[in-house]
Amino acid sequence: MNVKIADVAKLANVGAGTVSRVLNGSSNVSPETRKRVLACIKELGYMPNLVARGLAANRTGMIGAVIPAAGYTLHAEVVQGLSDILHENGIRLMIGHCGYSMEREEQIVQAFLARRPDAFYVTGTWHSPETRRLLARSGIPVVEGANLTDDPIDYTVGYDNFEAARQLTHLLHARGHRHVVVVTSAGEPNDRMEGRLQGYLAGCAELGLDTQDAVLHCQNSFMGGADAITRMLQIGRPIDLVLASTDVMAVGAILECQRRNIIVPQQLGIAGFDDLPIASAVNPPLTTVRVDRAGMGRKAGEVLLRLLNQEVLPTKHIDLGFEIMERGSTRRKADD
Repeated sequence: MNVKIADVAKLANVGAGTVSRVLNGSSNVSPETRKRVLACIKELGYMPNLVARGLAANRTGMIGAVIPAAGYTLHAEVVQGLSDILHENGIRLMIGHCGYSMEREEQIVQAFLARRPDAFYVTGTWHSPETRRLLARSGIPVVEGANLTDDPIDYTVGYDNFEAARQLTHLLHARGHRHVVVVTSAGEPNDRMEGRLQGYLAGCAELGLDTQDAVLHCQNSFMGGADAITRMLQIGRPIDLVLASTDVMAVGAILECQRRNIIVPQQLGIAGFDDLPIASAVNPPLTTVRVDRAGMGRKAGEVLLRLLNQEVLPTKHIDLGFEIMERGSTRRKADD
């Protein structure tokens, strides 16, 4: 049975306009009437035609979000913050994960645009030319998250990966570390990883540190971090600090050091990036860079809501900053 608004209105003994106001969340309905209409909607199993309502109001109540990975804590926290803000305002998320692939991201954006979302959240600032073209020409608000750029599609909400890595390098140099290896992902490049890599290298250059054979490309996994230690030992020069581009690789490196009886941090300091929950749980606790990921999601949601309300924001770059968490994995006794 195809239940219509008229059927709900008849059962609730109200006009069709009242049912529409209840569905739209209008405050211009008495609590008693709202309760009665909602009960009738539930009894009849009425499902509103969101496409038709969206066409009429030029809104669908949906926002598309593209993230690199669905199960990774970092991205899950961003989505949670984003979803919380949007849910409070009656907007739902369509979530697609692209597996760090620009091609898959492009396919997801195309598929989502066919469903007429009101806005987009995309992770990072590197996209295929076609993805940028599609989003730029969509005519809807777009927020790029997790990094900053001078050339946004629309707006960015994030933090400076380059500067965070550069400052971490300077801090650990001040703590006495002089011989560095940088570990970055061997997967498809993205702007966050590249920003961290270049930040580490810029810090080393500013400090006059030797960067010969200093970059190892490994899988972004615990095993990748372990592999970094194996390959580091084959370089043939003194190394007293591993700067990993993610906590996952850094923790893998710490575990491999424990297997090899390499004492962290007395013999080798190890630092990561992201401040995942495991960073403070591993022994020794990991020095890393903290970013408020849930807060970033909430801020992105707030920006999208303001844009949907046609507000003019004072800046296209919302910098949420970062915090360096100095812990036991780099803090030698002489540093205390």
